[in-house]
Amino acid sequence: MIAGAVVELRLSFFSKKFNRPKRVEFFSYLRGDHINKPTKITNGDADVIRQHLLGQDKLIFDFSVETGLRISDVLKLKAHKVNKIISIKESKTKKYKTVEISHGLFSRMKELRTSDRNVYAFRSPRTLYKPLHRSTYHLHLKKVSKHTGINLSAHSARKLYAQNIFESTGDIFAVQKALNHKYITTTCDYLDIDLVELLKNVSKGAK
Repeated sequence: MIAGAVVELRLSFFSKKFNRPKRVEFFSYLRGDHINKPTKITNGDADVIRQHLLGQDKLIFDFSVETGLRISDVLKLKAHKVNKIISIKESKTKKYKTVEISHGLFSRMKELRTSDRNVYAFRSPRTLYKPLHRSTYHLHLKKVSKHTGINLSAHSARKLYAQNIFESTGDIFAVQKALNHKYITTTCDYLDIDLVELLKNVSKGAK
């Protein structure tokens, strides 16, 4: 009974603290339903990957690592918006996110800029007026994965972005905010952090 009460208390606290009302999602996490996700990459892996990417693919990868944007938002970027500071509306969350890229990356990307508001920054090989298709980029990454042995997907760069923030701040909530995640459990998945241990620490801090 006591153990059950403790679990209920922690679940209740968790729901209020993290805006996670459905208990079934917590138990789903415990079952490991979240595990079938692409393996995250390290900065060392990223260096190896860059050696096998060319031209536009390398720019897309570096832009993704620096901004943490989902690949769907990266590919829909219009050329006239390329700048040191970029504001973009995320397709999934419908929220605006402002990102700043490094001077080095901007120097490589500024040649993509044009006054034509219909041209995409990362373009289809067939036309300036359509973005590179996600499946095409995914295929290029799979070829790199085959050559390097690194488990890689279009989402890996976003996970590396999250890991870099966490390593520099130690603050999982900063990562959650940067990624615009609604639930902290999603952020835990990105960082391979044990949610149960996190919950214990939060519970201790609330006493």
